[in-house]
Amino acid sequence: MNDFARLRQTRSAASTSSGRRAEDPAIWIICGNQCAGKTTTARLLAEGLPLAAHIEGDDMQRLIVSGCRWPVPGDSDPLTGHLVGDAGMQYALRIRNACLVAAAFTDAGITAVVSDTIIDEGFESLIEVLAGRPVYFVVLRPPVAVLRQRGIDRLPEEAAFLADRYGDSDHPEAATFTERVRAAADGRVVNESEDAIEQGLDRLPGVGLRVDPSGLGPQSLVDLLLKRRAEAAWTVNAG
Repeated sequence: MNDFARLRQTRSAASTSSGRRAEDPAIWIICGNQCAGKTTTARLLAEGLPLAAHIEGDDMQRLIVSGCRWPVPGDSDPLTGHLVGDAGMQYALRIRNACLVAAAFTDAGITAVVSDTIIDEGFESLIEVLAGRPVYFVVLRPPVAVLRQRGIDRLPEEAAFLADRYGDSDHPEAATFTERVRAAADGRVVNESEDAIEQGLDRLPGVGLRVDPSGLGPQSLVDLLLKRRAEAAWTVNAG
């Protein structure tokens, strides 16, 4: 046993004897396209468990305060669909970091619920970090028409969030948000990466649970995931 594994075992034992631990700490992965309901579902799921943390992939990306590169369609390789350049590196890194944080939480006895769009190199990062670990893997796949309407409906909420976070329009997400507003006004698709993400979700292996959340309220969806958790169970492996 190496020093790191020995330290982790010691901390785990100390947490069990002197601190609070989740009854059965687990890692939940909630993924899907933009506006599929990932964040709301993950947070509500975590809040309903006795001891749990919510890890949002976008928050991992926002840790890059200088040179942050949010992906746009032009960043995708036309043959593989994978992101390239800084956008690809930062995307894979944010999924890797989210999974590392999730693993640290569960090792400490706290259930971790990760939410993000996890496809292609992001899924490869997940496998690399969580290999051998049991997880609950959920893909939310509402119809594209539902995604598009939600994208329009949530623009005011997104504007308020960005204003609260950054205070002005000169920030890493300003350009992409402005383009979404312009697209909505012109009757175009708000999420310009919609097709690329849908294709990436189609490329995922058939592990975990696929759910169409349209027609379900947030709590009803969480209840469904808990009820069908056995179907979502997956021991992460490269195969």
